Amino acid sequence: MAHLVNIESSKLLVRTTLLSSSTVTDLVSSRVWGAHIQEPDAKTVDYPMVIIDFTSGRIGHYGEYELVTMDVYAYSRKSAGNCLEIYQACFAALQNATLRKDGVPVAGYAVETVRPVEGWNESVRAYFAQGEWAVRLAHREL
Repeated sequence: MAHLVNIESSKLLVRTTLLSSSTVTDLVSSRVWGAHIQEPDAKTVDYPMVIIDFTSGRIGHYGEYELVTMDVYAYSRKSAGNCLEIYQACFAALQNATLRKDGVPVAGYAVETVRPVEGWNESVRAYFAQGEWAVRLAHREL
């Protein structure tokens, strides 16, 4: 019987992959989050940051794998250009990379499907760059 992929473990896998990149951590430190910050917290949050947002998914034949749509957001209060720099660092860490980390019961790979859009988020008063990804994941025994 196949095991369904745990979504929390999947986000942890992507987060750990991004935090393994010194280029990413040089830009955002450890501020890579698996959910958007709620508006009441916006004034106390440190920028820049990366948000991983799983938006939908499909289960493959008999649940052997999952194909998840993921948005990657880079946020900065410096400039739109800084957002693109952060996003490019994330792209370099994730694009066609084997996603596999010790202690995480999920493995897979990610491919960008939509190039990033840029903008200003008035709620958090920060610039952003957001791209869409297809992430194929499978449960693995530890």
